[in-house]
Amino acid sequence: MAETRKIQIAISGGGLAGAAIARALHQQAHIEVTVYESAPGFSGMGMAIGMAINAQRALGKLVPDAEEMFKRAGAVTINSSRIMLAAGPHAGTKVIDVAEEKPGKILHRAALLHELLEPIPKDRLHASKKLAEIEKQEKGLLLKFEDGSEAYADALIGADGIYGSVRAHVLGANHEAVKPVAAGWAGAMNMVPYPKAEAKLGAEILNENRQFGWVSDGGIFIHDSIMGGKMVQCIGTSVNRDTSGARRIPIDREYMEKAFASCLDGPVAKGMIDLLLDQESPAVFAQYEHTNAPTYVRGRVCIAGDAAHAMTPWQGSGAATALEDAVILGTLFEQIRSPDEVEQVLKTYDAVRRPRSQRIAESSRQTGRILSGIADDIDLDPVKMHDALTDRWSFIHNFDLDGHIESAKASLKEKS
Repeated sequence: MAETRKIQIAISGGGLAGAAIARALHQQAHIEVTVYESAPGFSGMGMAIGMAINAQRALGKLVPDAEEMFKRAGAVTINSSRIMLAAGPHAGTKVIDVAEEKPGKILHRAALLHELLEPIPKDRLHASKKLAEIEKQEKGLLLKFEDGSEAYADALIGADGIYGSVRAHVLGANHEAVKPVAAGWAGAMNMVPYPKAEAKLGAEILNENRQFGWVSDGGIFIHDSIMGGKMVQCIGTSVNRDTSGARRIPIDREYMEKAFASCLDGPVAKGMIDLLLDQESPAVFAQYEHTNAPTYVRGRVCIAGDAAHAMTPWQGSGAATALEDAVILGTLFEQIRSPDEVEQVLKTYDAVRRPRSQRIAESSRQTGRILSGIADDIDLDPVKMHDALTDRWSFIHNFDLDGHIESAKASLKEKS
């Protein structure tokens, strides 16, 4: 006879994916969800986060007052992501406006994390809890933490990021897809007050409420406004020529001018380099990603978000994909009432989410080659680049989330 007590769900990781999944599950009376975060707090480290239309749809399923939430979080509406050429004979030429018909939003990661976690009782959120071991029991799991404490769960969702440990449990410690691999780029980031950015870049481009991407030979500069337009996020990403394998590489003006040598005489390079170096310890961070995992599930354990499909940021879809994961996990757990049904839920989640998330990751990788000016047969040709980028986001932005939800429900019903 199936058990009918509350289903105990543990989430390892309190970042965006973990918070979104917790929000989806917290709303269900038959589930008790607990989040374990290895860091000392739920701080939402990182820069701004883009919310394209598909991310907004997913968030709307998790947060009923999503529009009000965006206002509280200081989100800025982005009329498009405008791709410009920063180098070559066509420097200053507009290539394309991405998502102009369906504007996105940009907000600070910490603000979004706060909003997602706000309704969850504080006694369900545990910081400084680094997972050390997952022990399978006759029914359920025993989770052991590095501080010596233990917890029981009917299921564990690993949302512990690209370097998390749950992926190794799911795939096997020696599986070739466990460890992230270098994607080939490294990027510097900084957030500066609007007046400082205006002095370097000019008011004209900053006041358009667009994200700008300036493509050079081997790199791209990106800037956009956040926090109600009070701050400007600046990013400079180029082909990573460092061979040490370091994740963080200290930089100076010489490094940046060499990385962006092709566009130093262009419209924004000097100003962007000044802004990116205007911080205490300027550095670039190497981009890493996962190769495709053959599964996201092992028994009563699954992975989601970056733990499942860490991807390059070139199509701005990592967060949106994690939010979609949360929506589907929430939908599937809503269909069951017994801990005995957990494995069927996780198998269905894997079947539904893995193909889409891995397709996005693969598309992002190739998009990066186009947007950093190194794609074969495209280079810095504005017409070829326009043709290559047109409709490249369509399968991401125009996704039928409601149909995805119904497909997940039907798939679970077939398995039951």
